[in-house]
Amino acid sequence: MNHNSLVDALRQSVGAGPDRPAIHAAGAVWSYADLWARSGWIGSALLRRVGLRPGDRVGILGHNDPGYLAAYFGILRAGCVAVPLNQFLRADELADQLELVGAHLCLVGVIDGATVDTVSRRVRAVAIDDLLDEFDAPLPPIDPRSDATILLTSGTTGTPKGAVQTHATMGHATAELRAALPFSSQDVMLAFLPFFAAIPEQILPTLLTGGAIEVLPRFELAAVEEACNRVTTFDAVPTLMARILDGVDHARLARLQWLMFASEPMPPSLLFAWWETMPAVRTYEFYGMTEMLTITVATPDTLRRAPGSVGLPFPGSTVSVVDAEGRSAAVGESGEVVCASPARMRGYLPDGIDPQTWSLPSGAMRTGDLGRLDEGGHLVLTGRIKDLIISGGMNIAPTEIEAVAASHPGVASAMAVGIPDARWGETPIVVAIPKRGSSLTPAELLAYCRERLAAYKRPSGAALVERFPMTGIGKSSKAALRDEILNGDLEIVHAG
Repeated sequence: MNHNSLVDALRQSVGAGPDRPAIHAAGAVWSYADLWARSGWIGSALLRRVGLRPGDRVGILGHNDPGYLAAYFGILRAGCVAVPLNQFLRADELADQLELVGAHLCLVGVIDGATVDTVSRRVRAVAIDDLLDEFDAPLPPIDPRSDATILLTSGTTGTPKGAVQTHATMGHATAELRAALPFSSQDVMLAFLPFFAAIPEQILPTLLTGGAIEVLPRFELAAVEEACNRVTTFDAVPTLMARILDGVDHARLARLQWLMFASEPMPPSLLFAWWETMPAVRTYEFYGMTEMLTITVATPDTLRRAPGSVGLPFPGSTVSVVDAEGRSAAVGESGEVVCASPARMRGYLPDGIDPQTWSLPSGAMRTGDLGRLDEGGHLVLTGRIKDLIISGGMNIAPTEIEAVAASHPGVASAMAVGIPDARWGETPIVVAIPKRGSSLTPAELLAYCRERLAAYKRPSGAALVERFPMTGIGKSSKAALRDEILNGDLEIVHAG
């Protein structure tokens, strides 16, 4: 367990090099001393001008920009609890989430005025820029056991929940990432994933190692390509990595030293394409969740030894697979992934959620993910319990269909979902994004998959799209894709 607060850790990083660049954005540069000063101004203003008290919960809303990071650390330095919000949600959803966690205030950055107007009718809103004037007041010491942040789950299976993380749980996760991945004080980390999701896995490890962040407001291929002239690494999800590989000059990508990815399965075919195109760029994958950031990690050697896996447990994590009765599954047998780690959240908001619904008597957490452990201890994820397709009483993992579809030379990325079927209960549909210049047709994709899968796993329909519907962090959304199919928005070619 980490014994420092995140504030203490940032203070150490500032002290090690106050004049080093911490943030690059739109031609401006903030040093570590600048970030420390501005976060202090915001923390002081929250306590002395706004009237908050340590422990109060404060939302942060806006697109990526330096002020967002000053606000995040300012909230922590005031002893308050940061609640990063997904700026891609509707305004009424944002207000619902702020009320769900009992937020006293919402700090707003770069966001449209209509959203701010709607949110401010229900929760007090203050512009970050209004707190960025020089104002220093004593700030409280921070107990590592105190709450640091509330991370809101995506809510794809119902009402979102708030995962409460302490300074100690976040500090442990950050330390594990810094030890397992090659974070360096020489890094310039390109940040295009939205901060509401990327701060724990990307921003904190970079800044607490003394590296610099190059901030992009959002993911745009042209901006990513231009920034690759200056940066050494980035954090992405596989869906965006496929777009980068297909749309960015490979000579610029080859200047990177390493990259990290997480949040959704990495098709081995995409990984192989990265290695073939940029053999000198080291690739690292990790698997975690909002409630427990660091579960497993895959180094370049691990990925080459066990492609398709998400690696081995972090040193502080214990990972197992259990069947429906909670018994340990045999090697190679699929079941629910459970994990114990000092990085586990303190609990959920709203209060009253029964811990037995998400934890075992041992304290290990039920992830809701399906997977299996191979003989080497590598974890292979096979899907989400909620995404499992049950057709004719048989369980089908969408990832199996997706892996076959992604192996087609004309496919850039693939997804499989189950839709209701009168005969079988559910039937699989495969949807793919073709590679640029590919002549692939839906009928060819369907035939290719059906020839390579067991009869009960064969998709009954296929479609091609230019882009998958995505979540706020750029991860493909199965729920939204299923809705598009059910609403008739996609032209599905069915098996004869």
